[in-house]
Amino acid sequence: MLVVFSLMGLHSFAQKTFITSQTILLDKIKGAWAGQTIGVTYGGPIEFRFNGTMVNDYQKIYWSDEYIRKTMLDNPGLYDDLYMDITFLEVMAKEGLHAPVTSHALAFANADYPLWHANQAARYNILHGITPPLSGHWANNPHADCIDFQIEADFAGIVSPGMANAAIKLASPIGHIMNYGDGFYGGAFVSACYA
Repeated sequence: MLVVFSLMGLHSFAQKTFITSQTILLDKIKGAWAGQTIGVTYGGPIEFRFNGTMVNDYQKIYWSDEYIRKTMLDNPGLYDDLYMDITFLEVMAKEGLHAPVTSHALAFANADYPLWHANQAARYNILHGITPPLSGHWANNPHADCIDFQIEADFAGIVSPGMANAAIKLASPIGHIMNYGDGFYGGAFVSACYA
């Protein structure tokens, strides 16, 4: 089976067609998830430890074949980059690609995992009757410009391969659950990059 995508060139508005097999597409989607999981795991030990500076080459970062499994079991809160994505994908699997934002918001707000910054404020808002997009708006969420949606917007690009505009359209209502302004724009950019 072949899958056909419509791509927009970066420097032209001419539409181009890209054809790939379902097997290759599935491999690329799995690769995106694997890359995200590896990146979160690898970066975990240095998260928040090198603020305002680059991590130099002499800084050794531990890695082993068992490290992902061990880290997921010992430090599950590290994987908010993943479990937030999975929540949104589960809603889409149940209700379709265009599931209402309310379904995403309720799944996210009632999930049994830890949240921080804009996500935690949005959860509080939703559980107290402030629904999207107001749950992510700066007037109700002091973390509206934080990077929360940027670290969890990958799902929109992964399910919209080659279709950056579709990824952003999918990301928009969900990103406004917890962010607004720059907080949302960072996520829209990430979703387009993944696409």
